Amino acid sequence: MRLIFEALSDLNAPGEYMRYYRQLRGLITRQLAEKLNIVPATVLAYEQGRFPIPYDIAVLLAEELQISESLLFDDFCVFISAPYTKLLHTVRKSYGLSQIDFAEKADISPSIYAKWESGSRRPSRKMYQQLKAIYSEI
Repeated sequence: MRLIFEALSDLNAPGEYMRYYRQLRGLITRQLAEKLNIVPATVLAYEQGRFPIPYDIAVLLAEELQISESLLFDDFCVFISAPYTKLLHTVRKSYGLSQIDFAEKADISPSIYAKWESGSRRPSRKMYQQLKAIYSEI
């Protein structure tokens, strides 16, 4: 059996890289799904760009496929790996705002924001997008 791969230069989305390297490694969807402890339909959804690849899954995928995490990261995953705690602190300080003022400006609970900046809790993708809408530097 011979598989035809698209050129690496033609790939531009995390799911496309995921599919490319899965096939290059000779894995079928089900095999990769089992290694990640997810269902095959989810693997397909990531590869087809219907769902973004979650940060933790992207890290596992990169290890399993033996590729750089950056190929599988979208802007949210890049934010989380930044590390986001330092980035949030830096952006907040650049505005000269307290944690309370920074959070309230983005319509986020100050207590939740404090947990993000301390690293005891991770922002969700939705909350990241809400922050990004107000603070484009994030």
